[in-house]
Amino acid sequence: MTSTRRVLSAIALLTALSGVAACGPDDAEGAAGGSGGSASSSAPSATASGAADSGGAGKGGPADDVDGDGKGGDCGKPPILPAGHTKVKVQLMRDAGGFEAAVATPHCTPNDWIYGAEKDAPTKHYVLPENVKAYLALAAGPGQWKQVDHEQLSLHIDRCLAEEIGAPTADYPKVEAPYGCFGNIFDITLNAKGDVETMKEIWSV
Repeated sequence: MTSTRRVLSAIALLTALSGVAACGPDDAEGAAGGSGGSASSSAPSATASGAADSGGAGKGGPADDVDGDGKGGDCGKPPILPAGHTKVKVQLMRDAGGFEAAVATPHCTPNDWIYGAEKDAPTKHYVLPENVKAYLALAAGPGQWKQVDHEQLSLHIDRCLAEEIGAPTADYPKVEAPYGCFGNIFDITLNAKGDVETMKEIWSV
């Protein structure tokens, strides 16, 4: 019965998030070319999992309590990102020069930690310069990326956002192999001006 409750809890959590990406071994690296200095952790959100309503983290229970039984899940400690790295969920691509994104936080499910942002999460505008170092995840599986230029990145994001809302393919062609859409979750770093310096798509099932 516990495993059944956990599966149902995972489905509910995935529905609550507008975009999710599973946390795997590749997440420890951060964006390609980024620094791997001292690390800081990202705390999981209790609101998305409903822990506060089910006797979980919101009432002193474990932070990864996915089914409200007070015992917690099997996720362990939340994933740690390298210093200077942030995972974001792109919500809107205004134009090739910038986008709106919400901070993506990890949530525990029976399938390990997943990153996502709620639909009403606050967003921030990010400037996307021409010289951004961008990497798109390959659909073949985790741990595989291909570096792309600024134009390819902005077009990819735009098409994935259109696919997410079910826009007509006549207006927005589908993303083709070797790429795919994985919830528009990216690992980013910023330069001294606050513009996006590196942007790496996070693969998920």
